[in-house]
Amino acid sequence: MAEQERLTNKERRENARAERKAKEAEAAKKKKTGNLRNGVVTFAIVAVVGAVLLQALTGGPEAIDDRIELISTQVEDARLAAGCEVLAEQEPLEDRSHFENSSGVNPEAVYTDTRPTHSGPHTTGVHPVTPSASNQIDEVSSTHNLEHGTIIVWYDPDEVDGATTSEMGSWAEQLNDNGFSPRPETGVGIMTSPYEDPGIDSGKPFAFRAWGTAMDCDEWDEDVAYGFVLDHFGTHGIGPERTLAPFPNEMLGYVDQDTPDTPTDEAPLDEGFDDVDAEDVEDADGDDELLEDEEADPLEEPQDDSDS
Repeated sequence: MAEQERLTNKERRENARAERKAKEAEAAKKKKTGNLRNGVVTFAIVAVVGAVLLQALTGGPEAIDDRIELISTQVEDARLAAGCEVLAEQEPLEDRSHFENSSGVNPEAVYTDTRPTHSGPHTTGVHPVTPSASNQIDEVSSTHNLEHGTIIVWYDPDEVDGATTSEMGSWAEQLNDNGFSPRPETGVGIMTSPYEDPGIDSGKPFAFRAWGTAMDCDEWDEDVAYGFVLDHFGTHGIGPERTLAPFPNEMLGYVDQDTPDTPTDEAPLDEGFDDVDAEDVEDADGDDELLEDEEADPLEEPQDDSDS
């Protein structure tokens, strides 16, 4: 006789109750696991949506809550570690003539010091402030931005990965949103852009440019970048129209030394240029390729630079 047949009614009821409880426990376990998985997915979705909404509400990068403070010796060490080389130090090109636009200009002929240039002839209008250009911005118009105190960091897109270019763009955008682009219509700000044509002269992947100053580096380092901005942006630089870019000392500085505005006896200022408005911004979207015409006269219709 089978064992099942030898069980009493009481024993069979107890066994059935035990099996039912086991099945209920297993079902509860599966339900809990499913709820947990759904909860994780829901949390992830909520987190992403929240981040998107926060970005939309804040309108861009977070504000810099505390002043960014650098130690000068650490910046120097960072420059050495990043393989930085100063190619021009407060030595702007003498010619600052103006062109109506860049379409008839051969940059190879007008920029004779180093490429990308740090100064020289440029268009009457400035380039729109572009913190993170996806294609090479126009060198002829953006040189006018340098004259106003802007900093441009160019990079070789064949040598620099996407994560680094994204970091550079975020760095520039955050600075612009926190005092370094007080009047975008003047072309003042921090800009980053690829530089493919004709390529960075030094062969290094990164080229930092301010008016009259050029420094190329092997690696991207934020301390190096902040230091270059601190030393050369706006009224800390030598741009003839630098008063359009007052340096926001409350946002960035050295803890071990002062960085005053450049006195006029070291770098004279132009007069009558502070009426720049939106009409003086070149019609460009920040994704322009470099315009070049080998057949054109490089100094076609230069304009007097007194009206900048």
